[in-house]
Amino acid sequence: MSDPLSVSTSILAVLQLAATVTRYLKDIKNGSTDRTRLRDELRSTVCLLEMLQDRLEDADDIFDGGGALMPQSINTLSGPDGPLHLFGQVLEEVIAELAPQDKLRRLAKPFTWPFDKKKVAELLASLERLKSHFNLVLQNNVADLAKLANLKLDKLNDKVDNSEARARDADTQKIIHWISPLSFRARHVSILESVQPGTGTWLLEHATFRNWVNSTSGILWCPGIPGAGKTRLSSLIINHLEQEPPDSRSFCSYIYCDYNQRSSQSNVTLLSSLLQQVLQNSSSEVLPSEVETLYSQHQKYNTRPTLAQITEILGKLVSTFETFHVVIDALDECAESEEEALRFISAVSSLGSSVKILCTSRSSSIFDSYFNTASKIEISAQEEDIRTFLSACIQNQSRLSKHVRSDPTLKDDITGAIIQESQGITLDATYSDALERIYSQDPDSVELAELILFWVISARRSLTVRDLQHLYATRELSDGESLEEDDLPDDDILTGVCSGLIIVDAESQVVRPVHYTAQQYFDKCHQVRMQEAKLDLTNISLAYLTLPNFSSGSCTSDAAMALRLKEYPFLNYAAKYWGSELAQLDCADVWPRIERFVSNPASVEAANQAWNLKADNHYSNWSQEFPRHVPALVLVSAFNLPEVLRLMAAQGHDIDARGSDGETALIRSATFGLTENVQVLLELGAKIDVQDHMDETALQRAARSGDEGVIRVLLRWGAKVNMRASSNWTALMSAVSSGNIEAVKILVEAGADFEVETVWGDSALSMATRNGQEAIANYLSDQGAILPRGPAGRRASIIASRKGLHQLVRKLTANYDAVAEKPLQRQSSRIMEGLSAIQEAEIAASDAPASHSERADSGPDEFLEALEEYNYSIGFTKRYDLGDRVGKGHFAEVFTCSNRVTSVRYAVKVYTIKPEGGDSYKAKGIILEFKALQAIQENPHVNILRVVDLFADYPLDKIYMVMELAPHGELFNYIVMKQYLSEEDTRKIFTQLFSALEFLHGLGWVHRDIKPENILMLDNESLAIKIADFGLAKNIGTDSGAWGLTTTLCGTPSYVAPEIIADARDRKYGFSVDIWSCGVVMYICMCGFPPFSDELYSQEFPFTLSQQIKGGRFDYPSPYWDKVGDPALELIDSMLVVDMEKRFTVRQCLEHPWMRETSPQILSEAIRSASPETI
Repeated sequence: MSDPLSVSTSILAVLQLAATVTRYLKDIKNGSTDRTRLRDELRSTVCLLEMLQDRLEDADDIFDGGGALMPQSINTLSGPDGPLHLFGQVLEEVIAELAPQDKLRRLAKPFTWPFDKKKVAELLASLERLKSHFNLVLQNNVADLAKLANLKLDKLNDKVDNSEARARDADTQKIIHWISPLSFRARHVSILESVQPGTGTWLLEHATFRNWVNSTSGILWCPGIPGAGKTRLSSLIINHLEQEPPDSRSFCSYIYCDYNQRSSQSNVTLLSSLLQQVLQNSSSEVLPSEVETLYSQHQKYNTRPTLAQITEILGKLVSTFETFHVVIDALDECAESEEEALRFISAVSSLGSSVKILCTSRSSSIFDSYFNTASKIEISAQEEDIRTFLSACIQNQSRLSKHVRSDPTLKDDITGAIIQESQGITLDATYSDALERIYSQDPDSVELAELILFWVISARRSLTVRDLQHLYATRELSDGESLEEDDLPDDDILTGVCSGLIIVDAESQVVRPVHYTAQQYFDKCHQVRMQEAKLDLTNISLAYLTLPNFSSGSCTSDAAMALRLKEYPFLNYAAKYWGSELAQLDCADVWPRIERFVSNPASVEAANQAWNLKADNHYSNWSQEFPRHVPALVLVSAFNLPEVLRLMAAQGHDIDARGSDGETALIRSATFGLTENVQVLLELGAKIDVQDHMDETALQRAARSGDEGVIRVLLRWGAKVNMRASSNWTALMSAVSSGNIEAVKILVEAGADFEVETVWGDSALSMATRNGQEAIANYLSDQGAILPRGPAGRRASIIASRKGLHQLVRKLTANYDAVAEKPLQRQSSRIMEGLSAIQEAEIAASDAPASHSERADSGPDEFLEALEEYNYSIGFTKRYDLGDRVGKGHFAEVFTCSNRVTSVRYAVKVYTIKPEGGDSYKAKGIILEFKALQAIQENPHVNILRVVDLFADYPLDKIYMVMELAPHGELFNYIVMKQYLSEEDTRKIFTQLFSALEFLHGLGWVHRDIKPENILMLDNESLAIKIADFGLAKNIGTDSGAWGLTTTLCGTPSYVAPEIIADARDRKYGFSVDIWSCGVVMYICMCGFPPFSDELYSQEFPFTLSQQIKGGRFDYPSPYWDKVGDPALELIDSMLVVDMEKRFTVRQCLEHPWMRETSPQILSEAIRSASPETI
């Protein structure tokens, strides 16, 4: 029998070896993921040993107590085959690989990671087995320990040997990690290790839980109050399900929701995490073919899987299990709304009949209603668990344990008192205790912990570990000193001193409070320290912006800006939030840093660019769409800093200075509703009615946001209430658009003219009526406003009627009839009368049956009514300079143009409207294109032309659609120039074309007019292309098997599919028409002429164009096709199949062997080719 002293000595020896391994692991370069996993697993094993050591040291004193280690348990630790000896062998093996050979070698070159993934798996499996043994010893689980009595090192390796079947090569691991940006394993392990052994048994033994485990399906809901221990119990449940007897027919997956990560916890990311877990735990060495195909499809184009794709694959894999457990912790923290969270539960339930869900959450009426038929267990702190936890705490406190040994009843007294108090315990006490733990550290650690903790709590957005490193490093720098990588502190040091009050997300590296209620606690209980942290963040932000690292000013390309944000991640925060807290602070404390910042032109330029950045940076020019030469005073005026503005004006800053967008400090302050700023600027002499590049004044900006305070100040200082912005827009109209009736009343009382009409005939009243703003419309009507005598007024009343505002419409109509001499009539607007004259011979009016006369009569109204649904502007020439004409079509002329503020060049389609026209169905083609492009633009694709702006210019009878510029024109012209394209060049083009079509079809859109004229070239070198012209596009849904969803006869003759030109009674088609057109285009690319043509008609070949297409009559004549290989011909044959059900899909085209020769660089080259073009 082993005595506790000898076992304790053995543990100390092993702990010394473990300390050596840990020290070596810190010095290793590379292998960061495996190194971190091994280090974390080693630390958790060492933690268990230290607990064993403490229990052994107290063995003599507490042997009679309930927490003593039993001799039978201690005996299993020692011996040549015992876990201590085996642990020592594992550590010695690691040391042998990590120990440097000689000092010179170590100095000359950093030691690199020596283990491959297989070896790491072996080591992790060994440590996991050892931890299980140590846990059983701590729990005195003699029965299970007996099964491990003959443990040998080779048996540890047995588990690794079995896991070798699951070992993935580098590529497979890469695919598995790509599947989902969310991984919960590290968090699960971390939570599980924090659980006190012996707690949670009540839940695992609960009859309802056992019934759920043993049933074939169902949902178990476990609600509880915050702090009840739901997350730790979830980890115990997961661990319990994972430790059930191995059975390939069952599987346990899990999700830990996080309130601060709600934006990233979409249904698709959460479901993809479940898929990732299934793949990670698969016993097969080969990934399912569907997964590899999905990866290949998206990796080439840097896109993410869709919800439908993930659901389909996951559903297939779930069906292979008899039972598929899904444990979801904190469902209430899953999404922005509880309804959205429940939609995710429904999505999981729909995966198959084998799915069993267990979820924890806070209680709510919505959850109660949804789970009313589900099984339910209330989660609450159990006295049994509290006693177990407190007993362990007492034993681990050396001073307290001595008093307990001298007075055995003291332990029960302490435990009982705390349990009684815990009935009213609050989260405030929990956080207070955690702070006490922080303050018990050494002074340096306390200071650092306070900095990090309060920075994280008081920051305006979530901070990452890199943000904190840059924050701390900048704080330590002297003025004028550059920030270098060597200045950054170790991330473990920064985050390790906060005693569990903050956690780091393993994937995103975002640092956040351990629970969202921490924010409330610190706001309430530590207001002074929070203010100090905000001042600290402000000073550091200003210091960061003035670093010499940004001495070059703004970045001139997307690539340069992306690199800057990567190297200096805190720039975005510093630029956007440096002045956000100063309204609550004493500006005198910060003025020296502000003065240094605003007097540095390069810093102001860099901050201005970063301040204007949007969240979406996946389109060309994302970093260049900002106004140039913005003065420092304008930059400062975006924050509520009236005293700073006074100081800057006193130092000579021009009050009315402006950048390329014409915005002054007064206009910007009014835009953000900063009343004190506006007051100070006016006192300093700012011009009150100055206009920006769109002719907007400060009053119009304030009215647009409905800010009553700013409006009153501006009016009190004499702002002109009836100044007109672009397209005759007034401040009253802006106030109406804000929806704030009080702002409307203030302007009307100040003399706002409510009879003013825009260039398209709208008034403030017609806008309010059309928008359904009943209260505002009634108020304006009561003041004497009437609807305009034209289409705008009639359109407003029709739309209001459709919205159910019948009483308002009757009132306005009655008022109109009583006052006006004429009934409502059309204005003499050219766009109204001339819209139907837009010519495009091949376009049909609509897929819905209607007579020509009906369309002609109602066309202009329908068009303008439809146009109201889209975000269009007035005043194209205010924002853009028109350039040279580059093309002309049936619908429009195409010109170049450049943004007057940013100088970025674009293309613009100019639709000329003929007042005398009457073909309404021609106008519908424009609406179809607007509708398609707007819908597609919500989730843009790199090979689809992006719409930038939409303008209507009624006085000039024009509509402007501003789009990305494709400087090298149409593919048609390129083919004409080259005569024909090589297979390689054709493949490059179609890799992009098929990708774009797959994207469109996935959204339910069929293009219906694919041809070389509608494929634009960005670059003749890389052959990057964009699909354009969506005038015939239609959304038919995503059911690829639905052939009868559209029947319109439309398209371009030589490119239409046979089903389009079928007899009307038989005409039905879907996405396959685009594949046929692509086949025609591919044919033309490789030989220079079309496969079908009227010119082919002869006595020997007596077939018209229509007959050729319907019969699929074409050939590959020599010598034009002699140079083209058979795989290319096979692909064209598969696309030009008359039977549309047998015709290739776009996915089959992409997977064809000829297409698979595609270089993976094609897409990335296409993206690089879409770089911003500035003058």
